[in-house]
Amino acid sequence: MYEVQKKFIRNFLTTKKYDYGVLISFTVIGICLILSNFYWDKSWMISDYLAVNQNLIYEKGEYWRLFSSSFIHGDLDHFLSNTLMLYFLTYFVSSFYGMKISVFLGFLMGMVINLVVISVYPPQTYLVGASGVIYYLWGFWLVLYVLIERHLSLIARILRVGAVFLILLIPTTYSPSTSYLAHYFGFLLGIIIGSIYFLFNYKRIQSYEFFEYRISELPRPEEYMGEEKPEIIS
Repeated sequence: MYEVQKKFIRNFLTTKKYDYGVLISFTVIGICLILSNFYWDKSWMISDYLAVNQNLIYEKGEYWRLFSSSFIHGDLDHFLSNTLMLYFLTYFVSSFYGMKISVFLGFLMGMVINLVVISVYPPQTYLVGASGVIYYLWGFWLVLYVLIERHLSLIARILRVGAVFLILLIPTTYSPSTSYLAHYFGFLLGIIIGSIYFLFNYKRIQSYEFFEYRISELPRPEEYMGEEKPEIIS
């Protein structure tokens, strides 16, 4: 009898695919800092052309604001609160899936998030910040983690993702100035786009998956060796 042992070696998420993750992350943070400073300092003429609200889009047609508003922040505290997550998520998504996915598609989805959110809020409400993009990147990363890490049980994957969601993505306090709609719509959008990405790149992703199989012979069950009964002669 033989026993087959399956040992996980690597998959798509074992090693990064691109080396520019740090550069891309610092670049995105740098752009956010520069544009945010322009927004804070009203002496710059550009400061009035960065934030977005419903009137500026639907009445004046200033559609670039859907893009620029994701880079600016209300104040320094708002910028700092987003910086850490934005840096690490941009780094990981860029390193494993490429700049097109992390930056170009990420901020394109940010435009979609902003368009949906301002349609719900009152016309004069301004929307700023990268939170929608951050939550989009979280949704993208986490759904692909569940789909790719198949060497772990489905329950283990869901529990890990659930723990991350509860610890990092659920706020401990309520802030009326925070757009939770942008957060969770972005997260849902990330799940959808990540699932589509997996479907279109399934063969490529699976080509990185490698297991080592070992076949070992099981010890044979010992045969019962009963003692012979002594012959009795009467």
